[in-house]
Amino acid sequence: MSPYAIFMDIDNTIVGPSQYPSKRTVDTIAKYRAQGHRFFIASGRPLFSATEMADRIGPDLDIICSNGTISRVDEKLDVQHLTPRALEGIYRVAHEYQLPQYFFTQSQVLYLRPMTKGISEDSQVRIAGEDPNHYVAIDSVEQLKRWSDRIINAIAFDQDPANLAKARVAMAQVQDIDTSSSSPDNIEITGHGINKATAILRVCERLNQPMARTMAFGDGSNDLEMLTTVHYGVAMGNANAEVKAATKFHTLDIDHDGVAAFLDDFFGGKA
Repeated sequence: MSPYAIFMDIDNTIVGPSQYPSKRTVDTIAKYRAQGHRFFIASGRPLFSATEMADRIGPDLDIICSNGTISRVDEKLDVQHLTPRALEGIYRVAHEYQLPQYFFTQSQVLYLRPMTKGISEDSQVRIAGEDPNHYVAIDSVEQLKRWSDRIINAIAFDQDPANLAKARVAMAQVQDIDTSSSSPDNIEITGHGINKATAILRVCERLNQPMARTMAFGDGSNDLEMLTTVHYGVAMGNANAEVKAATKFHTLDIDHDGVAAFLDDFFGGKA
Protein backbone atom coordinates (compact mmCIF):
# COMPACT_ATOMS: atom_id res chain seq x y z
CA MET A 1 0.00 0.00 0.00
CA SER A 2 1.28 3.47 -0.88
CA PRO A 3 1.83 5.51 2.26
CA TYR A 4 -0.72 7.95 3.64
CA ALA A 5 0.01 11.35 5.17
CA ILE A 6 -2.06 11.62 8.36
CA PHE A 7 -2.61 14.98 10.09
CA MET A 8 -3.84 15.08 13.70
CA ASP A 9 -5.14 17.92 15.80
CA ILE A 10 -3.87 17.74 19.39
CA ASP A 11 -6.35 19.05 21.94
CA ASN A 12 -9.42 16.83 22.37
CA THR A 13 -8.26 14.73 19.42
CA ILE A 14 -5.00 13.18 20.64
CA VAL A 15 -4.76 14.50 24.22
CA GLY A 16 -7.40 15.38 26.81
CA PRO A 17 -7.13 17.00 30.24
CA SER A 18 -4.17 14.81 31.24
CA GLN A 19 -2.13 16.32 28.38
CA TYR A 20 -0.84 12.83 27.51
CA PRO A 21 -2.05 10.54 24.72
CA SER A 22 -3.35 7.12 25.67
CA LYS A 23 -1.12 4.07 25.35
CA ARG A 24 -3.40 2.70 22.64
CA THR A 25 -3.08 5.90 20.62
CA VAL A 26 0.71 5.96 20.95
CA ASP A 27 1.06 2.27 20.08
CA THR A 28 -1.33 2.51 17.12
CA ILE A 29 0.46 5.49 15.60
CA ALA A 30 3.81 3.73 16.07
CA LYS A 31 2.43 0.62 14.36
CA TYR A 32 1.33 2.48 11.24
CA ARG A 33 4.44 4.64 11.13
CA ALA A 34 6.42 1.39 11.02
CA GLN A 35 4.36 0.41 7.96
CA GLY A 36 5.51 3.58 6.19
CA HIS A 37 2.66 6.02 6.81
CA ARG A 38 3.68 9.55 7.75
CA PHE A 39 2.07 11.29 10.74
CA PHE A 40 1.89 15.01 11.44
CA ILE A 41 0.69 17.13 14.32
CA ALA A 42 -1.68 19.83 13.04
CA SER A 43 -2.41 22.13 15.96
CA GLY A 44 -3.27 25.67 16.94
CA ARG A 45 -0.64 25.51 19.68
CA PRO A 46 2.61 27.48 19.38
CA LEU A 47 5.73 25.64 18.23
CA PHE A 48 7.26 25.03 21.67
CA SER A 49 4.01 23.58 23.01
CA ALA A 50 3.23 21.56 19.87
CA THR A 51 6.75 20.12 19.95
CA GLU A 52 6.29 19.00 23.55
CA MET A 53 3.04 17.27 22.63
CA ALA A 54 4.52 15.68 19.51
CA ASP A 55 7.35 14.20 21.56
CA ARG A 56 4.76 12.54 23.81
CA ILE A 57 3.12 10.91 20.80
CA GLY A 58 6.20 9.60 19.01
CA PRO A 59 9.79 10.47 18.09
CA ASP A 60 10.51 12.95 15.30
CA LEU A 61 6.92 13.65 14.30
CA ASP A 62 6.53 16.36 11.70
CA ILE A 63 4.58 19.40 12.90
CA ILE A 64 2.08 21.92 11.59
CA CYS A 65 1.26 24.38 14.35
CA SER A 66 0.00 27.87 15.14
CA ASN A 67 -2.98 26.99 12.91
CA GLY A 68 -0.81 26.53 9.83
CA THR A 69 1.54 29.49 10.22
CA ILE A 70 4.45 27.16 11.03
CA SER A 71 5.34 23.80 9.55
CA ARG A 72 8.35 21.74 10.56
CA VAL A 73 9.07 18.90 8.16
CA ASP A 74 12.33 16.95 8.34
CA GLU A 75 13.50 19.61 10.83
CA LYS A 76 13.07 22.41 8.25
CA LEU A 77 10.87 25.33 9.38
CA ASP A 78 8.46 27.29 7.18
CA VAL A 79 7.15 30.35 9.07
CA GLN A 80 4.53 33.01 8.26
CA HIS A 81 4.09 36.27 10.20
CA LEU A 82 1.31 38.72 11.01
CA THR A 83 1.78 42.13 9.39
CA PRO A 84 2.22 45.36 11.41
CA ARG A 85 -1.17 46.49 10.07
CA ALA A 86 -2.77 43.28 11.34
CA LEU A 87 -1.16 43.69 14.77
CA GLU A 88 -2.44 47.24 15.06
CA GLY A 89 -5.97 46.15 14.17
CA ILE A 90 -5.97 43.20 16.57
CA TYR A 91 -4.66 45.43 19.36
CA ARG A 92 -7.43 47.98 18.74
CA VAL A 93 -10.22 45.36 18.86
CA ALA A 94 -8.77 43.64 21.92
CA HIS A 95 -8.70 46.94 23.81
CA GLU A 96 -12.17 47.97 22.68
CA TYR A 97 -13.71 44.72 23.93
CA GLN A 98 -11.33 44.19 26.87
CA LEU A 99 -10.18 40.79 25.63
CA PRO A 100 -7.32 38.78 27.11
CA GLN A 101 -5.25 38.79 23.89
CA TYR A 102 -2.16 36.71 23.23
CA PHE A 103 0.39 36.81 20.40
CA PHE A 104 2.81 33.99 19.64
CA THR A 105 6.39 33.90 18.42
CA GLN A 106 8.29 30.64 17.99
CA SER A 107 9.34 30.68 21.65
CA GLN A 108 7.36 33.34 23.52
CA VAL A 109 3.86 34.56 24.27
CA LEU A 110 3.06 38.27 24.32
CA TYR A 111 -0.07 39.36 26.19
CA LEU A 112 -2.08 42.56 26.59
CA ARG A 113 -3.77 41.59 29.88
CA PRO A 114 -3.61 38.48 32.08
CA MET A 115 -6.08 35.71 31.46
CA THR A 116 -9.03 35.68 33.84
CA LYS A 117 -9.41 32.76 36.24
CA GLY A 118 -12.64 31.60 34.66
CA ILE A 119 -11.04 30.67 31.34
CA SER A 120 -11.12 26.90 30.94
CA GLU A 121 -8.08 24.76 31.62
CA ASP A 122 -8.36 23.51 28.03
CA SER A 123 -8.04 27.07 26.75
CA GLN A 124 -5.09 27.76 29.03
CA VAL A 125 -3.06 24.85 27.73
CA ARG A 126 -3.70 25.99 24.16
CA ILE A 127 -1.51 28.96 24.98
CA ALA A 128 1.65 27.80 26.75
CA GLY A 129 0.88 25.89 29.89
CA GLU A 130 2.07 27.59 33.07
CA ASP A 131 5.74 28.37 32.36
CA PRO A 132 6.21 32.11 33.16
CA ASN A 133 9.42 32.22 31.13
CA HIS A 134 7.36 32.17 27.94
CA TYR A 135 5.42 35.36 28.71
CA VAL A 136 6.09 39.02 27.81
CA ALA A 137 3.70 41.83 28.79
CA ILE A 138 2.83 44.36 26.06
CA ASP A 139 1.87 47.89 27.12
CA SER A 140 1.37 49.71 23.83
CA VAL A 141 0.67 49.16 20.15
CA GLU A 142 4.09 50.61 19.35
CA GLN A 143 5.76 47.99 21.53
CA LEU A 144 3.68 45.26 19.89
CA LYS A 145 4.61 46.35 16.37
CA ARG A 146 8.29 46.15 17.26
CA TRP A 147 7.73 42.39 17.46
CA SER A 148 6.18 42.20 13.98
CA ASP A 149 9.09 40.27 12.46
CA ARG A 150 8.56 37.53 15.07
CA ILE A 151 4.81 37.34 15.77
CA ILE A 152 3.19 34.41 13.99
CA ASN A 153 -0.43 34.18 15.13
CA ALA A 154 -2.72 35.21 17.97
CA ILE A 155 -5.66 34.17 20.12
CA ALA A 156 -8.24 36.09 22.18
CA PHE A 157 -10.57 34.86 24.93
CA ASP A 158 -13.81 35.93 26.57
CA GLN A 159 -16.31 34.13 28.80
CA ASP A 160 -19.07 36.54 27.83
CA PRO A 161 -20.66 35.09 24.66
CA ALA A 162 -22.33 38.38 23.72
CA ASN A 163 -19.13 40.40 24.03
CA LEU A 164 -17.14 37.74 22.20
CA ALA A 165 -19.68 37.69 19.36
CA LYS A 166 -19.30 41.45 18.92
CA ALA A 167 -15.52 41.12 19.06
CA ARG A 168 -15.63 38.40 16.37
CA VAL A 169 -17.47 40.77 14.04
CA ALA A 170 -14.98 43.56 14.72
CA MET A 171 -11.96 41.25 14.41
CA ALA A 172 -13.23 39.98 11.05
CA GLN A 173 -12.95 43.56 9.74
CA VAL A 174 -9.23 43.77 10.56
CA GLN A 175 -7.10 43.72 7.44
CA ASP A 176 -4.58 40.96 6.66
CA ILE A 177 -6.07 38.35 9.02
CA ASP A 178 -8.45 35.38 9.11
CA THR A 179 -10.28 34.20 12.23
CA SER A 180 -11.55 30.84 13.48
CA SER A 181 -12.23 29.13 16.82
CA SER A 182 -10.98 26.00 18.54
CA SER A 183 -13.48 26.37 21.41
CA PRO A 184 -16.54 28.56 22.11
CA ASP A 185 -14.61 31.02 24.29
CA ASN A 186 -11.86 32.00 21.84
CA ILE A 187 -11.01 33.73 18.58
CA GLU A 188 -7.99 32.26 16.78
CA ILE A 189 -6.18 34.63 14.43
CA THR A 190 -3.80 33.93 11.55
CA GLY A 191 -2.56 35.88 8.56
CA HIS A 192 -5.05 36.11 5.70
CA GLY A 193 -5.21 32.90 3.67
CA ILE A 194 -3.26 30.87 6.25
CA ASN A 195 -4.76 27.88 8.05
CA LYS A 196 -4.09 24.21 8.68
CA ALA A 197 -5.33 23.31 5.20
CA THR A 198 -3.01 25.69 3.34
CA ALA A 199 -0.09 24.32 5.36
CA ILE A 200 -1.09 20.75 4.48
CA LEU A 201 -1.23 21.65 0.79
CA ARG A 202 2.26 23.18 0.96
CA VAL A 203 3.63 20.15 2.81
CA CYS A 204 2.06 17.64 0.43
CA GLU A 205 3.39 19.53 -2.59
CA ARG A 206 6.88 19.57 -1.11
CA LEU A 207 6.75 15.84 -0.32
CA ASN A 208 5.01 14.88 -3.60
CA GLN A 209 2.25 13.35 -1.47
CA PRO A 210 -0.94 12.63 -3.46
CA MET A 211 -3.96 14.28 -1.86
CA ALA A 212 -5.87 11.06 -2.52
CA ARG A 213 -3.75 9.53 0.23
CA THR A 214 -4.26 12.11 2.93
CA MET A 215 -6.22 11.86 6.16
CA ALA A 216 -6.91 14.21 9.07
CA PHE A 217 -8.54 14.09 12.50
CA GLY A 218 -10.03 17.04 14.36
CA ASP A 219 -12.78 18.30 16.64
CA GLY A 220 -12.90 22.11 16.46
CA SER A 221 -13.95 24.78 13.99
CA ASN A 222 -10.30 25.68 13.34
CA ASP A 223 -10.01 22.15 11.90
CA LEU A 224 -12.73 22.65 9.28
CA GLU A 225 -10.53 23.68 6.36
CA MET A 226 -8.14 20.83 7.10
CA LEU A 227 -10.87 18.21 7.35
CA THR A 228 -12.52 19.31 4.10
CA THR A 229 -9.23 19.55 2.17
CA VAL A 230 -7.74 16.11 2.84
CA HIS A 231 -9.27 13.06 1.17
CA TYR A 232 -10.39 11.46 4.45
CA GLY A 233 -11.45 14.14 6.94
CA VAL A 234 -12.47 12.47 10.19
CA ALA A 235 -14.51 14.18 12.91
CA MET A 236 -13.97 13.01 16.46
CA GLY A 237 -16.99 11.78 18.38
CA ASN A 238 -16.57 14.82 20.65
CA ALA A 239 -16.36 17.25 17.69
CA ASN A 240 -18.75 20.18 17.58
CA ALA A 241 -21.87 20.04 15.43
CA GLU A 242 -20.37 22.24 12.70
CA VAL A 243 -17.43 19.88 12.25
CA LYS A 244 -19.60 16.76 12.24
CA ALA A 245 -21.93 18.27 9.64
CA ALA A 246 -19.03 19.17 7.35
CA THR A 247 -17.32 15.76 7.39
CA LYS A 248 -18.19 12.45 5.77
CA PHE A 249 -16.17 10.33 8.18
CA HIS A 250 -16.67 10.11 11.96
CA THR A 251 -14.98 8.14 14.73
CA LEU A 252 -15.25 7.59 18.48
CA ASP A 253 -14.54 10.37 20.98
CA ILE A 254 -11.16 10.99 22.54
CA ASP A 255 -12.06 9.05 25.69
CA HIS A 256 -12.53 5.96 23.52
CA ASP A 257 -9.36 6.41 21.42
CA GLY A 258 -11.16 7.64 18.31
CA VAL A 259 -7.99 8.18 16.28
CA ALA A 260 -6.65 4.69 17.02
CA ALA A 261 -10.04 3.08 16.37
CA PHE A 262 -10.42 4.70 12.96
CA LEU A 263 -6.85 3.87 11.92
CA ASP A 264 -7.30 0.21 12.88
CA ASP A 265 -10.57 -0.02 10.97
CA PHE A 266 -9.16 1.79 7.95
CA PHE A 267 -5.90 -0.14 7.70
CA GLY A 268 -7.32 -3.56 8.34
CA GLY A 269 -7.95 -4.24 11.98
CA LYS A 270 -6.00 -4.56 15.17
CA ALA A 271 -2.62 -6.24 15.08
